[in-house]
Amino acid sequence: MPADEKDQVINEMKASPTPMFSFPVDLQQMLLQMLAFVRHILSADIKEEFLFCKELQAITTSADVSEKIKTCFVFAQLQWKYVCV
Repeated sequence: MPADEKDQVINEMKASPTPMFSFPVDLQQMLLQMLAFVRHILSADIKEEFLFCKELQAITTSADVSEKIKTCFVFAQLQWKYVCV
């Protein structure tokens, strides 16, 4: 995903009337990839959009996955308190 598209998704999330969002993650162990999506509200609609794809090592721990997610949150200036579970 080009940086400008990722920035657009992040900006839409921040412009939402409610700051809440969900953050489903799909670990593709066979492909060694972690795919992250976001669901957020925009103009009274729930949008689901791709946020990022990160490469995983052949042996990946939960700490490795947590670090990749944390890095994304820091980069996008997202806050954990707004994640819906």
